[in-house]
Amino acid sequence: MPSPTRISSPAEGWNQNKQRAYAFWYDQHKSPQFPDGRPWWSVVERAADGAAMPMPVGEVQPAGWVAPWFPPPHLLTRSIGRAKPGSSMYEHRFIIDYGSLAADDSNSMREYYRRAAQAAAQLKEPIPQYGQDISWGLAQIIGTPPRSPKIAEAALAGDEWLLGFSDEINKPLARLLDMGGEKFMTAAEADKTGNVVQEMQKQLDELRAMIAAQIAAAGPQATVAAPRRGRPPKTQTAATGA
Repeated sequence: MPSPTRISSPAEGWNQNKQRAYAFWYDQHKSPQFPDGRPWWSVVERAADGAAMPMPVGEVQPAGWVAPWFPPPHLLTRSIGRAKPGSSMYEHRFIIDYGSLAADDSNSMREYYRRAAQAAAQLKEPIPQYGQDISWGLAQIIGTPPRSPKIAEAALAGDEWLLGFSDEINKPLARLLDMGGEKFMTAAEADKTGNVVQEMQKQLDELRAMIAAQIAAAGPQATVAAPRRGRPPKTQTAATGA
């Protein structure tokens, strides 16, 4: 009679999906609508050791609000990387580093006008000074201007239209956004997004409820848990026929 066959179930092991969760982030721009700062959300990768702050996977998205301009994704991720953990493992506060963005944009703008001067000299055209409008002919050679550093400076100064707190358009800033190829939203366009914003808020509420349930299920000692190393293999004996 053949011996019984031993069947071992595979170990649970590491699973990337179990390392990911939703997280909310709050920037430094507070208002009556957002007393804790404008909310952002992202999918995060939880650290294996459970000690480091979870970091975004992919882009950080505004949670239930719109604005005519959003900082570039790399700036948000970099700013979050310098933040300190907040009141829970899923809620964090961070400060958008507009200073470094303005410095980078200033360097890009100076380089742009340097190339404009070179092209103008070759074409025997008047050399544009820094900040002056670029002629159509020069623009065909050197391209459209980069983002103006005044945009980051305005955000740092708390311009309400740029931050999404007011529908009154800041026309000089709107012109700068248009010149740099940035997309901005007018008040009329913002009205059309009302249903979209409501749906985003509904999804945000659902995410909050899900996260609260996860934290409650994890117990009062919950932090960012280290990944499970896998369960010991279970052994089951099954007899085969003769």
